[in-house]
Amino acid sequence: MSADLVHLRVRREFRELCSGWGTLRLIEDAFDAEGFVPGPEPEEWEVSGMRRRLFDSYADVIDWQNREQVDRAMRVFEEVWSWGEGVEAEYRERELAKMLRLLDKDGYTIDDRGRIRPARLPRLAELPLEHLDDPASIEEHLGRLDPDDPPLAISSAKSLIEATCKKVLEALGEEYEERAEVPQLVKSVQMALKAHPETIAPTAKGKDTIVRVLASLSQVAIGVAELRNEYGTDHGRTRPSKGLGPRHAHLAVDAAHTYCRFLLQTLHDRLPEASQRPAP
Repeated sequence: MSADLVHLRVRREFRELCSGWGTLRLIEDAFDAEGFVPGPEPEEWEVSGMRRRLFDSYADVIDWQNREQVDRAMRVFEEVWSWGEGVEAEYRERELAKMLRLLDKDGYTIDDRGRIRPARLPRLAELPLEHLDDPASIEEHLGRLDPDDPPLAISSAKSLIEATCKKVLEALGEEYEERAEVPQLVKSVQMALKAHPETIAPTAKGKDTIVRVLASLSQVAIGVAELRNEYGTDHGRTRPSKGLGPRHAHLAVDAAHTYCRFLLQTLHDRLPEASQRPAP
């Protein structure tokens, strides 16, 4: 039998926070906003207090082994946690320490913005950054590839592609427009690396296959940028991004990472040996 993704002890702790910090209306609104409905009342309640019972009426019908339901439940818990912003600081710190300890056992943490996130994000293969002059911007975008926040992950995936294209062009001594769109950056960097379909010699072995693969690779990068325009966190979006889940974020993150790794590995092969590492 599969184990619950969030242990009973975590749920009970949030139940106590609901009892201490919330109201019946707040508890209802928090669960209702994530699409949960309460289950039937049992003949005998295991806990006392209307707020505890209301919490249990929702929590008891959640499938705690279902990732999609657990993700929504964690957003409910984020809302519950926000109710403590007005409580005495020392008490809140004690509660935070206890909650962090309990959540850590299930692989979660609470960040500085009060969001409940995986404590250990999926690890991507290292990108070969050692030959770039200043890879800080790429490392920053890598740190934001959080599949549990799909709009942010998609925006960061697009930004990672942009930053990598520009850094590779800089390493090759090529100029680019600072405000260039992703399609232009993709073409420019692949032309500079001689990895664009137009740069393949007509006599190259397997030319047609190579051209198709490189063309598809370009479209993957451009597709991530277009996905960001539809679902990303930018542009002052006034409506929530419905229908997005971790699988969509993983798709964008993995696609961007694959594209950027190809660019950086090709750069490594194209640069003369003496210029593999920037001069101090």
